[in-house]
Amino acid sequence: MSREQIAALVPTILGFMISRSGVIVSSYNSYASTDNGLFTDGSTLIVMMPLLIALLCLGITNAIVSKTVTITITLVCIACESLALFGIAFLECIPGSQGIEYLVLSSVSTLSAWLCMFYWLRRCRNTTCAVAIIVVFSAFAISEALLYVACFLPRELQCGMFGALCLVQYALVRMARKRPLPETSSIVSKARGYFHFAEKKADSVSFLAVIALGTFMISIVIGILKGFPSGEPIRFGAFTRLAYTLITISLLASFIVGMMRGKNMMTVYMWIAMQVLGALALIAFAVFPESLDIGAIFVNAMNILMSCFMSYLIIAFSSHGHRDFYYYAFGAWAVFLLPRSLMRVASIFTFGDLPSTVLPTAIAGSLLLLSAQFVFVQFLGIERDETKESRAAAKNVQRLLGIREEAAPGTEMRKAIVRESAKAMQEQFMLSNRETEVLALYAMGLTQAKIAEELRIAPGTAHTHVKRIYSKTDLHSRQAILDYIEQYAD
Repeated sequence: MSREQIAALVPTILGFMISRSGVIVSSYNSYASTDNGLFTDGSTLIVMMPLLIALLCLGITNAIVSKTVTITITLVCIACESLALFGIAFLECIPGSQGIEYLVLSSVSTLSAWLCMFYWLRRCRNTTCAVAIIVVFSAFAISEALLYVACFLPRELQCGMFGALCLVQYALVRMARKRPLPETSSIVSKARGYFHFAEKKADSVSFLAVIALGTFMISIVIGILKGFPSGEPIRFGAFTRLAYTLITISLLASFIVGMMRGKNMMTVYMWIAMQVLGALALIAFAVFPESLDIGAIFVNAMNILMSCFMSYLIIAFSSHGHRDFYYYAFGAWAVFLLPRSLMRVASIFTFGDLPSTVLPTAIAGSLLLLSAQFVFVQFLGIERDETKESRAAAKNVQRLLGIREEAAPGTEMRKAIVRESAKAMQEQFMLSNRETEVLALYAMGLTQAKIAEELRIAPGTAHTHVKRIYSKTDLHSRQAILDYIEQYAD
């Protein structure tokens, strides 16, 4: 990575890190424990209500939130997050003041922080898988290191310090808007992850349902384990708080390194990592029943990975879907945080009076197993479908050229035929020269990332050209383009 590429990403990474850190300090008590009980899950459930309403409205109307509205909301939310943190700092100075006022301020901080986080993720639309992982995982790693240092400070000082830090986002917004968008970065990797799936299935109801159900099951497990076994938060000791920080940062760094080496870390590896952490947590709870904070190390690390994963998915699906960015952001957050918070609250009433930990252990273990089997089977199905699709595309090209399979032409002949058809479509649909080049390569089966590499343009630019081609031709898939080319040739 060059210095210019890193400089372009720095404001986005720092802005995302600060907004995320603010909500952890205000609503999660800086991870002095697994969470802050009612002030974490209560505020989450309260804030989810307007988000679900907004999600429903965006889904029904297909409305697009303008850039001006997005910026305005973000600037207001930065101030609200900062003021909420200062308010909590003031309440911390008054003994016995953690009541309804504390919950209200925690809810304001949560909503404001989420919307600020979404702004920074929105800037990453149309970028590559590599850039998305670098931005999200780097921000979380820096945030975890900063939160560890802050956890040794008095609570009121923590809130005041991060309240002031939130205001730095104003400068970062201004700085980011003067620099190139992350989509212009040429940082690439052989890793494709969900960007590869999202390119073809971003608006597929069945595919989104698979992701949602797998996430739902893992989120319930996290909800159970964060308050194991009775629903109360698990407080960290000095050693376990350090161990949690080191393990989490190491995991985050390993995902970045793995991605740079070309491994698809965000598909099977991510799910395996979360399920292994969940299993280790259950084992630690059983082996050390008097030291639950040992198991909490793995629970919180699992929760952080899930948060990173959902942030990454928001970028992936908003980059390739036709709906507004906030539709995917609100949906992802609801699928993750709503079941987690509901399970945390339910655990208090369901498991609180049980004489043993058998039931919560059995439920968590079963859901871990089910989610693993469910997600891996679906991945196999997706790979099978992709193989069938690629074979079908090859047969369509062969049929277009009027040849038999054993007489398949060379690559150059195939390119020449498709490019001639693309030029004919250029005249018919008033395509630009660049759009015609993209159309030809896209019809040949190249992914948008490969098209960008072939034409030496940014991945986001390739994505924009494909969207314009769809709009001008009224053909909204690769298969539809191939079918049209076949008809045109006939």
